[in-house]
Amino acid sequence: MGKTLVIDLEDVILEGDILDVGEKNFGIIYNISKEAEDELSLDYVSSDTKIELKERKYDACTFFFDLNKIWTSIEKEKLIKEISSYLKEFGEIFIWDINKERGKVFNNKIKVILPNEKIKEFTFRNLNVLLSSNIEEIKKILEKYFEIEETKAWEDVFFIKGKKIGTKVNEEEKIKYEGTDYSN
Repeated sequence: MGKTLVIDLEDVILEGDILDVGEKNFGIIYNISKEAEDELSLDYVSSDTKIELKERKYDACTFFFDLNKIWTSIEKEKLIKEISSYLKEFGEIFIWDINKERGKVFNNKIKVILPNEKIKEFTFRNLNVLLSSNIEEIKKILEKYFEIEETKAWEDVFFIKGKKIGTKVNEEEKIKYEGTDYSN
């Protein structure tokens, strides 16, 4: 086993309806969102729930150590694009993941500091030497659908926060017609 990586989520606040993407997140997202509201709406993405998701719009979406398991950038982009369609206008995305080069493995303990001085610890492994994951790749994909508001990278872990932007066509139309006088 490698080193222990610390992620401080004490000040992270997730509000509103939250869509959590991933197989398992060790209760982390639930713990930081329940601190924000007594009434929590937290939905999880799986192939079984996709039909239900199309009927809803979310305030925020989270990825907690899940994008690194996806094989290609194309597949990652397809998922992020789909997720953006489930978010409300100006909805937020929060991503915590690992920096891992192809040919390397990730086998470390993760210690997460939660609100109210709670601590969760788990071991996270990605032993697939064919997979890669890095902050620059994810930022490049996100910039097509989100305005990146915050990035952090430390040790072998990164965090990205973004806000959903309108479609480029809508933005261009808005600029094109701003200041036009239609009173004639």
